[in-house]
Amino acid sequence: MTRFFLSILLCFIFYGLAAQENSYFTIGIGHPVFTGIKINDKSHYDYSINKGSYNLFLEKEIKVLKEDPLLRLTPGLDYVRIKESYENESLGGGGEANYKHQAFSTYLKLIYKIDCQPNIVTDYYFGIHTGYYIYSNTTGSKSSWQLNPEGGTYSNHEEIDKSGKDFFHSTYIGIIGGFRPLGDTKSFLQPNIELAFYPSFATLNSYYYNDEKQKNMLQITISVGIGNKTKVM
Repeated sequence: MTRFFLSILLCFIFYGLAAQENSYFTIGIGHPVFTGIKINDKSHYDYSINKGSYNLFLEKEIKVLKEDPLLRLTPGLDYVRIKESYENESLGGGGEANYKHQAFSTYLKLIYKIDCQPNIVTDYYFGIHTGYYIYSNTTGSKSSWQLNPEGGTYSNHEEIDKSGKDFFHSTYIGIIGGFRPLGDTKSFLQPNIELAFYPSFATLNSYYYNDEKQKNMLQITISVGIGNKTKVM
């Protein structure tokens, strides 16, 4: 609980840095994709983790240096849900599992805007994205069956409801890059498209290898900034 309040407090501290200006809030949705998921053609496993997963986030961009207004801090809150499943069928037995990994995190982006005005309206940016999990959970079920040499079958079923620490790590870090098609306009709505890469984002139980591996993740997000107006001081 202490970690939760400290994380929320961190966001409000950075929010307070923007008291003299009305920078916009951004809401968005993203699609995570894990890389390096390869299954041997001879494997009996049908494994999936890149379908039906998404993340939702809310953030606020802040200008922190008057000397360099293109350098920005962006604190935010994020919810991610990742679906993982596998199915195995062979002559002697088989099994299947369906998991839902979900987590809430606070994060901070340090970005640098590439201002192309006056010739190009679109703004581009790049930076670093680091986050800290305040809650994670894994739910689902798994079952297996096996032929009994003396006849019949043996089966097992287990319901899963546990901490997501075995899947998510306590923190994450990645590199990001994106663009804003209406960056140089005073539009109330500001669409954004962002790409990100997170090394060793999560630990996947690679059932077809029978071990655990840390996997990298790519993510594309689409978001909308709301209220991009600056106060006249």
